[in-house]
Amino acid sequence: MRRSNGDRDLEMCRQYAAGRTLQDIGETFGVSRERVRQIVSTSSDAVSASAARSARREARAEQLSSQVIEFLAVHQESIAKLAEGGASRSDVEARFALLFPEVAAAVVREAIANAKVLFDVDVQEFAFSTTAIEGAVWYALAREQGLTDNRHGAVQEMDLDEMEEMGQALLREGVEPTAVAEILGLIHAAQELVRSGAKVGIPAARYNARRESVLEELGMESNKGSRPWPPTSQTVMKRLGEGAWAEAQIALGLTPDSRGRPKGLLLFELRDYSEAVADFLRDAQSTSSPDTYQGYASWVEAEERSGRRRPSAESVRLHYRGWTAARRAAIADGAKIPAPRTRERAGTPQAAAALHHAQQEIERVLIASGELRPADRSTHLERFLTSFMQEFEFRRRGWIRGVVAADGSAVSRRLADPALRAKHRTALTQYPPAVSEVLTDMYLDKLGGGDPRVTDGWARADVQAELDSVGTGTILRFTVLKEARNYLVHGSTEARGRLEAALKGLAAVDPAFELKQSLTARILLAWLSSNGQRRLQLLLDCVPELWRAMVVGEMLLAAAP
Repeated sequence: MRRSNGDRDLEMCRQYAAGRTLQDIGETFGVSRERVRQIVSTSSDAVSASAARSARREARAEQLSSQVIEFLAVHQESIAKLAEGGASRSDVEARFALLFPEVAAAVVREAIANAKVLFDVDVQEFAFSTTAIEGAVWYALAREQGLTDNRHGAVQEMDLDEMEEMGQALLREGVEPTAVAEILGLIHAAQELVRSGAKVGIPAARYNARRESVLEELGMESNKGSRPWPPTSQTVMKRLGEGAWAEAQIALGLTPDSRGRPKGLLLFELRDYSEAVADFLRDAQSTSSPDTYQGYASWVEAEERSGRRRPSAESVRLHYRGWTAARRAAIADGAKIPAPRTRERAGTPQAAAALHHAQQEIERVLIASGELRPADRSTHLERFLTSFMQEFEFRRRGWIRGVVAADGSAVSRRLADPALRAKHRTALTQYPPAVSEVLTDMYLDKLGGGDPRVTDGWARADVQAELDSVGTGTILRFTVLKEARNYLVHGSTEARGRLEAALKGLAAVDPAFELKQSLTARILLAWLSSNGQRRLQLLLDCVPELWRAMVVGEMLLAAAP
């Protein structure tokens, strides 16, 4: 016998009063969450949201309490020993997430909080990545504006990295995949609204009200010691706006309430976006730096330190619907992007600048990684390793070409080599020699099977001797770093095998690099970040060591008569 609508509505109210979420009830009865809200709020047996929230909190607390007691009974001693050894709270959480994935993250967090141990308070721990915080504001704005989720648009236009990072953050909090999809669709809808030219924003008070509503719907609670998504407005202001709500909105491309705008603060005009990207690309060209999204974000920070305010990386990505589109738009506008500068003279030193940049990047990533939760640290580190090694390859190509240009004997020396390939001999016997046809990116990257010391005879004997003086340990670490990048990018069985072989070779001379677990991307990144990031720093330091040898090589060439 079918249940009448009256019986159904009564059952919905009963379940809501018992603490079930609107989302859960809607799925049970095959209606939307909003329809459940309407029913429970208009029924004669209506239950107040606060009463339902209280019931849900009590039910969750009772369930959580029993799970926490069971967890501590097994792991109390391990938590205490890790804390005594200097591990941060987030590191301990990450260890349990890797080794006991069947235990809910909320149980682990609550257990650690109740373990009565002291953690290193000097380690700053961020509960959310920047992307997760930005997504919270977009989601709240979409709810405030009454938008409908646009998943079809998101699947075509939303940045994949943004979707993955946002989705992973929500799934870690226990949000159901269907709710994650809806949230991503609403985030995209809000971004589309702003891209269309709408001057909209959301006051901090309204953001907090929306946040409470979301927490209720997702069945979460916000109190001392808990860190549910969405984050508080204070977190948003601190991470996105340097303590100001208006600044946080402007960083996202929103229009803040003029009553809360800092004195003298102006919104960016359309031309500011194109000029900023154009100026950045020009600087990247002149310094031979990668013109990446992260590069632009760092450039904006440097500009602000110099007193020049620029649109944030997120605002540019929003305005152009992605960083690639921003670059294409700027490059297409030839009047704003000058042709690449020619070198002041052949063989201009490059290694010193590359050495300085590598040292800065290593220091930056070590500091940044220490300030992130382990779950967010892995994503950050993966992106860094990819861009760091890509930049090394790019700069090394330029260094070899500069060395050849500064050495008048390089071409004749190569022509004297009987093993020179016929194709290369033909190019070098032209007048003038077609050196660029030989020194292609692919050719330079494959020299010596990836050994950065090998120049195939292009470097003069004294310069080559300096490169050859780089120790075997440095090369073993470089090989691991290179193969780790390849594995993280490609993820193939072949790439994994090469990385395992490289790690085995390095572990033979340094036991600290003996990986005693089955190799996966997640395990690799967590392993590199563990033990105070010692392994990570040792690997990365091989790049400055290589650049120092190349600096000496440039000095030898410059000193030659």
